[in-house]
Amino acid sequence: MKRLQNNIINYLKNYCYGKENAIRKDELAKVFDISTRELRDIKRDIVIKRGIPIGATSAGYFYASNDIEIMEFRKYYLSLVGEHLKMQKAYENIVNQKDQMSMI
Repeated sequence: MKRLQNNIINYLKNYCYGKENAIRKDELAKVFDISTRELRDIKRDIVIKRGIPIGATSAGYFYASNDIEIMEFRKYYLSLVGEHLKMQKAYENIVNQKDQMSMI
């Protein structure tokens, strides 16, 4: 797995450096003969466990070329956290309403 990670990192660094050079997820997966799901998992591990700045936008995956691009990823993931918290609260409310209804 580490070899595949290194190959993906090197490919992105050499051919997809910066947001303007992003490659679509399905195209990158095809280059390495893996599924897009496996690619997403590998990308996550590369960022979290190895600290390599691989980003993703609607245009695809790329190796971040500067701190601004990295901060854009951070902002995006923070917005996801906010949305996930809203969903968690909504589910709590649903459960609480059902508990109250079952007491009646």
